[in-house]
Amino acid sequence: MTHENLVQVAVDAIMSYLNSHPDSADTIEGIHEWWIEWPALPESMLVTHMALIQIEQSGLLERRYISGREIWRLARA
Repeated sequence: MTHENLVQVAVDAIMSYLNSHPDSADTIEGIHEWWIEWPALPESMLVTHMALIQIEQSGLLERRYISGREIWRLARA
C-alpha cells in the first residue's frame, strides 16, 4: 500500500470515528491507537499526523492545546 493510500485509510478512519463519536477529542497517540483500525500492523505515527493535518486543512478538524498537550477534535463553529 502506498504512503498516500495509508494516509487516506487514516483520514477515512478518523472521519468515520468522529461521525460516530462527534464529541470525541484525543491526542495523536490516542487517535493512532484507538480511532484507526489499521489493515495490517499499525503504521508510523507520521501517517496519522499527516491525516490529521489534511483534515485540519479542510476545515473539519481543529487542534487545541490543553495542559501542554495537543488535542484534536471536530472543528467548532
